[in-house]
Amino acid sequence: MALAAAAVTGGLYVWKALPTSTARVKTPEPVQASPPVTTRKATGALRVKSSPAGAQVLIDGKPRGVTPLTLTDLIPGHHAVAIKSDAGTVDRIVTVAADETAEIDESIFPGWVAVYSPFDLTIIEGGRVLRPDDRSQVMLPPGTHEIRLVNRALAFDEVRQVDVKPGDTTVVRLTPPPSTLTVTATEAAEVWLDGARVGETPVDALSVSLGTHEVVVKRATGGERRFTITIGVNPVTLNADFNRPAV
Repeated sequence: MALAAAAVTGGLYVWKALPTSTARVKTPEPVQASPPVTTRKATGALRVKSSPAGAQVLIDGKPRGVTPLTLTDLIPGHHAVAIKSDAGTVDRIVTVAADETAEIDESIFPGWVAVYSPFDLTIIEGGRVLRPDDRSQVMLPPGTHEIRLVNRALAFDEVRQVDVKPGDTTVVRLTPPPSTLTVTATEAAEVWLDGARVGETPVDALSVSLGTHEVVVKRATGGERRFTITIGVNPVTLNADFNRPAV
């Protein structure tokens, strides 16, 4: 009996020494990522008016509507604004600031171009001759124009781009480079140009402005030859022949 009791007691001890259950490992819950933070892009607004109304508005070359027009989605910074109507085009650069409204209010009416030149010119645009008024100014719609300045007698032909603004006068000053004059004579002689002595023959490639000039060639033994010449883009050569009677 005692041995049995000991066996039972020993068995009870072993049973109690064993772990009563298997330990559980707790699985960590997945960490949910935070939703991305959306940052609203800063924009600015632009209000465009024109007189007359109904003009097409282009922002950086893209049509956006007609005046009066308010845009609220412009990126801050500088923008090229074109306002077009049948009366012409007005170009402006506007600075747009974030959360602010810039304004443009333009009247679309003609301006003028005044051309100053040391000689007469014909002003042409698109094959059409433009006639200056009594102030020597040409009226043109606002916007960018390409005009040709021509003097056929001087073989002068130049193209200029002008920006006409409403009510303003755009000035074009023409200072063409000089041409050259060469003077020879059948005898040694002095050469005078527009009343000023410029040397003795032969005078080679003298720099002379474009236009009409008076040349006098005076020989040492007496006698002279007078010439009225037109200096154009192309070089001019003049020969004074004292062997022929003066005309």
